[in-house]
Amino acid sequence: MDIDAWLTGSGDSVPATNLTYPAAVSLVSFVERYAGHLATIVEGRRGSEYELVVLDCQTGRPQKSVHPIKRVERVGVCFIQDEDMPLVFMLRADFPDTEHQQLTPEGMPRAICIDDRPWAEARLTWTTAELVERILSWFRRAGHGELHDARQPLDPLLFGSPLSFVISRDVLYHAGECDLVALHDADQGQILRVRPAQPGERPDKHTEPFCLISYSIPAENMQRLQFAPESLGSLADMLADRGINLFEDLRTRFSEWLLQAEDMPWRILSRFAVVVEMPVIAPDGSPQDGTDLRAFVTDQSVGAIAVALGIAFKAERSDEGSRVGYTKAVVPGPQDEEALRAITAQSAEIHYEFDRRLATQLSGRRDVDKRKAVMVGAGAIGSHVAECLGREGRFSWTVVDDDRLLPHNIARHTGRDCDVTKSKAALVAAQLENTIHENGQVAHGLAANVMASGDCREEIDGALESADVIIDATASVLAARYLSDHMTAARRASVFFNPSGAAAVLLAEPADRTVTLRDLEAQYLGLVARDDRLEGHLAAGDGAYAYTGACRAITNLIPESRVMAMSGLVSGGLGRAVDQGEGVIRIWSMSEAGAVALVESAPEPVKRFKAGDWTIAIDHGLIERIQVMRGDQLPAETGGVLSGVVDIPAKCIHLVNAAPAPADSKGGATEFVRGTSGVQDYLDHIAERTRGQVRYIGEWHSHPPGSGSAPSPTDLVQMDWLAAVFDMDTLPALMLIAGEHDISIILANTDAEQVDARLGSRERIEERV
Repeated sequence: MDIDAWLTGSGDSVPATNLTYPAAVSLVSFVERYAGHLATIVEGRRGSEYELVVLDCQTGRPQKSVHPIKRVERVGVCFIQDEDMPLVFMLRADFPDTEHQQLTPEGMPRAICIDDRPWAEARLTWTTAELVERILSWFRRAGHGELHDARQPLDPLLFGSPLSFVISRDVLYHAGECDLVALHDADQGQILRVRPAQPGERPDKHTEPFCLISYSIPAENMQRLQFAPESLGSLADMLADRGINLFEDLRTRFSEWLLQAEDMPWRILSRFAVVVEMPVIAPDGSPQDGTDLRAFVTDQSVGAIAVALGIAFKAERSDEGSRVGYTKAVVPGPQDEEALRAITAQSAEIHYEFDRRLATQLSGRRDVDKRKAVMVGAGAIGSHVAECLGREGRFSWTVVDDDRLLPHNIARHTGRDCDVTKSKAALVAAQLENTIHENGQVAHGLAANVMASGDCREEIDGALESADVIIDATASVLAARYLSDHMTAARRASVFFNPSGAAAVLLAEPADRTVTLRDLEAQYLGLVARDDRLEGHLAAGDGAYAYTGACRAITNLIPESRVMAMSGLVSGGLGRAVDQGEGVIRIWSMSEAGAVALVESAPEPVKRFKAGDWTIAIDHGLIERIQVMRGDQLPAETGGVLSGVVDIPAKCIHLVNAAPAPADSKGGATEFVRGTSGVQDYLDHIAERTRGQVRYIGEWHSHPPGSGSAPSPTDLVQMDWLAAVFDMDTLPALMLIAGEHDISIILANTDAEQVDARLGSRERIEERV
């Protein structure tokens, strides 16, 4: 371009000292007084709404500059109405295309981007010295190849359209298949939301008809923009260079619209816009992450453009055949190139609707999470977790809950007063639907008890069996165990608050489900029983609220601020967990001051055994602790009490803890007699810390060096005594024996057999340590 011609057309040349804008005066004064070694004032320029300071800047470029930056570059700093961020133009016709440049209109010099902060924020600390330093810093970084942002932003000061469009990708990609209208609120008309026109719809005062056509440029055809088009003709040139014949396409489309003009006259009279989606390309031609979305709004109607395209003529009289003022030409004529290039095409902002893809990008992830999730429980934690993960673009949801929103629920639920009496499942599903803008269904609610039989049973089982992830948010041990045992192959996770609401818990199975939700529950309770950091974790909170007169109609006192904070932590942990293969046990505890402490434990592999109708599970960590206690007492035998989780209806026992020998125990090389000192206190302590969920379930003892774990005659006698003790509780007696290299479990006088879940076979217990 001709820089001198641009300068001449940009305003009158005046001595720089005669400029009047305070910011321009300050720059001239600063350079002359303090920065003469860095820059030289050349001249000033004054336009109707701006002033320009022209300087020769010492760039400080290195000997081998990455970009062809000269040692001295002429720069024009443009101050517009003294209120906006100054624009910095490079006054060299062949100035190189680099990163961190703004896209300028045709006929205007390149402009560098020296500050990516909003001007309202930047101006709080903006000084003339900072302006000069930012210009010089840009040159230094360009010389060293340290400019990295390949995007080409449009400065609103350089482009005239005040409009911005909001449009969904689905509408954008199918814009040629339907009529589009742009709606705006009654109190403003600049932000327009684009959607397909409804059959028979006619524009009203809040509906402005826009005919939009969209184009997506494939990466292989994309070239980096040098300047922004300002007319329909230059837009056509830009698209032609990228494999798209705009005018030929418009002739075809507009011809069809003209044939329908009598039925839909507003379409011919509407404004016309072109939306272009382009890959981001670096100055060296390499593709970058992301897409560049731009709209170009013309100042003419579709009918007027059709006339310039030679496919229509303007009706001068009402008897010329068209009540819309334009008639399709019987024989198309030549294009009026001059008229087409005179049609302004102003750049306008365009925004994607908040769909899964945008939600994914804004949450910092690359791939859209299309997995199917079933969330059981839509209460306090469930509604918040769904809100968080939904806004991150995760999952297609089925929400299951038979409860309805009551007034007291609003204190810590995402529902509102207008939602009282609504199904919680339907409510949370509707909130997900209203958050994510998708063409297909985002969420579906099932107002049902996940464990109940009835009309919904088949639908519930179908959802569970087709799910990729099942999230238990019921705060119900019974429901969590039911979901753990369900035949579906989906990975499970459980999220819940502790009784006081001071902590949130996440249990997530590994992807291969070798450790189940039942196993994780037992390991979590074992952690609570052993870890001093979790003292009081399951203690009741301070006070409760009775929302009816029924004895069980009470709820804990937990503020919404805590529920939101803890739900956010759990949601983040859950999202990360389901993206990885490993299982998770995490407990976040929050102090009154807001400090968060994290306790986490890697889930231990689990061994499962069968004895009659009963299943016994023990994790590797507990086996190792037992072997350590055995080793510490060798050559003498040792032992103690076992505690664990019992589910009588399911006939399932999870071993959780093994206590060391009481102080009054007697152990020798061939015998062990377990004492009683402190045993009851120990069991009471375990029960208190776990809120009664972990109980006494049997005994363990070791065998001497070189011995296996097979029960001795003495062990069988002790087993008879244990059976008599547990018979009072209608539970089978359990004994664990630790040998040199293995352990044995005896339940109800039956040797337990290890179950290989992967093979579906049984084998004798033998744990190598």
